[in-house]
Amino acid sequence: MLVAALAGGAVAAGVTLGILRQQARTNQQTVDLGSQVTISEDTATASVAQKAQPAVVAVVAGDSATPRGSGFLVTSDGYVVTNLTVAANAKGLSVLIPNDSHRRDARLVDYDCQTGIAVLKVDNVSNLPTLAFGDPSNLKVGENAVAVGGMDGVSRGVISALHQVVAVPDPLGSGASIQLADVIYTDTAVAPSDSGGPLLNVGGQVVGVLIGANHEPDVALAVDGMQSAVEEIIQTGALTVPSLGAQAVSVTSTAAELAGGTVGARIASLEAGGPAQQAGLRVGDVITQLDDQRLGDQNALPQVLRTRFRSGQKVAVSYARGSSTGQVQLTLLDERPAC
Repeated sequence: MLVAALAGGAVAAGVTLGILRQQARTNQQTVDLGSQVTISEDTATASVAQKAQPAVVAVVAGDSATPRGSGFLVTSDGYVVTNLTVAANAKGLSVLIPNDSHRRDARLVDYDCQTGIAVLKVDNVSNLPTLAFGDPSNLKVGENAVAVGGMDGVSRGVISALHQVVAVPDPLGSGASIQLADVIYTDTAVAPSDSGGPLLNVGGQVVGVLIGANHEPDVALAVDGMQSAVEEIIQTGALTVPSLGAQAVSVTSTAAELAGGTVGARIASLEAGGPAQQAGLRVGDVITQLDDQRLGDQNALPQVLRTRFRSGQKVAVSYARGSSTGQVQLTLLDERPAC
């Protein structure tokens, strides 16, 4: 289904990942430097774009002359983050790196259906400019943001909503939809060729990965929960995550209020013989808490599992079933994120 997806294995062992862990800075929208010098929003946008563009690439499939999307460099030796739609079902990938006259072959190292991202690798390159992830906890509604695409597309807007749940067509082409549980709404103008590029804060750090122009408002994948997946793919060549042995869909506070239900993660299917089934959980149960970590709009099940737990760990799962509640104990599996 995907181009030579997992053949690469671990590449470039020892890559420094400090660039992925930089903490976000707090930046005011207008900064008075005194002596008649003021940085305006327009100046800040131009500065962010100028610094980011050398690290934003265009992603091309096969022999096409038209990019199918964008991506951005996260290591100086050629690891690129994009969204899964840009990488899926492509017969050969290449990237156009700014200030490089050569079209570079790229391969898909691995991908993550739950966060919607993919990691590509361009070999035989070095000393490339990179972008750092920002701290998602610092992101605020109303904050300015800059979208940058690989064909020099730049647009400015604001963050209009956080922690949204969006259903998008399955990038692997099954005809079904997949649910992305931590999505940013923004009014930046995202062209199709910008899809997969970075959404940046005014400090020039990545706060989201652009999805594309098929949504109103435009949306981006939040980096919360994404950074650990990117690091693992770079370090090991493949991604595994803690799992309950169940597929679930998020129930937001808005959805719960409208339907009279419970906020959390509703079980849609159970893996036969998996931990959730063996513990007695059923399809339709709404998971509300793992140990002391309550699920909600800002704490979707996939993100909580990735950031708070590890495979092989025993966990107490609280759930709602109709008008009753319960709790079971189970041991988390280690498996690939399911699409």
